[in-house]
Amino acid sequence: MRTALIIMAAALRGAAALAKLPLERFSVAPMMDYTDRHFRHLFRLLSRESVLYTEMVTANTLVDDTGAPRHGSGDRWLAHDDHEDKTILQLGGSSPKVLGAATELAMAHHSYAGVNLNCGCPSERVAGAGCFGAALMRDPDQVASCVKAMHRHAPVSVKCRIGVVDSVRDLSDDEDELYTSLARFVETVSREGVSRFIVHARVAVLSGLSPDANRKVPQIMPGIVQRLQSEFPALEIVTNGEVNSVDDVLARSTGLQGAMVGRDACRRPWHYAVVDEEVFGAANPVKSRRALLDAYAHYCDRAEVELAHDGYSPRRAVLKPALTLFHGDAGAGAFKRTIDALHKDASLSAGGVLRAAAEHVPG
Repeated sequence: MRTALIIMAAALRGAAALAKLPLERFSVAPMMDYTDRHFRHLFRLLSRESVLYTEMVTANTLVDDTGAPRHGSGDRWLAHDDHEDKTILQLGGSSPKVLGAATELAMAHHSYAGVNLNCGCPSERVAGAGCFGAALMRDPDQVASCVKAMHRHAPVSVKCRIGVVDSVRDLSDDEDELYTSLARFVETVSREGVSRFIVHARVAVLSGLSPDANRKVPQIMPGIVQRLQSEFPALEIVTNGEVNSVDDVLARSTGLQGAMVGRDACRRPWHYAVVDEEVFGAANPVKSRRALLDAYAHYCDRAEVELAHDGYSPRRAVLKPALTLFHGDAGAGAFKRTIDALHKDASLSAGGVLRAAAEHVPG
């Protein structure tokens, strides 16, 4: 009873910040090399209501160990479009001082809806040498100090796993044991005003597995996430892991705040064009493939001009999210091959490449 009252009080203390976080019934996970500003623009054309996440930005790339901004780093790593009002910046790090300063810098100059602390990435570069990401789950008090510093400047959420182990041989299917450790982590961190946790329903293995294998080898245990929500009703819990369709979102989010999709959203974005209607009960913003391509082609033309500098052309970057746009649909192969064939054609703009490829796609 006492624990529940403590959590309720913490949730109320963070209510003002939480109110600024957008409703997260459907979200797209932060993914390195995928969820850049161009992908987010494309996906926002598909859905106005989805919560989108940036790629993880390491706090130390924005500020130094004293908290002072690094020259030019904000523009390079934080720049985004004006419509990012439902976009969350994900930060990585373990120093409260650095994370607090990075959050302050980001929120002072950019219109993100909030900031998320990465406590779930299992890669050896991040959780091993970097000593953050999933490794932070072993030190709930340190995470609490981090989010306290961040929460002074922005509404904060945490993305984590259901647990963490050193190697595959340490994996366990004891859900009670895993839940006890997860609940202790969530209870400690939530006392500092964090009311939303996005939980990947797998254990993170810190060594011996690639990031890809870490999404496949550990057993998926969505029941632990459901239990977390039922025993911490004052918190908002979003589930992640093996959520690969709109139907999965609807099924897995029952009783929770929502569900987060990962790589499937990048693998076949068009399949999520129905999200606003089916998940949020709102009108879908785009009515046809051609309408979507026309809108994104206009963006590509603008971005190609505005973002070019010192001999750098953003053409490949702006076209990349469109390559798998219609994966699995009629004409998808010819569409992708046309982009591959024409992307170096100097007589065409980036948008012109898309318009040429659109001829292979049904309306």
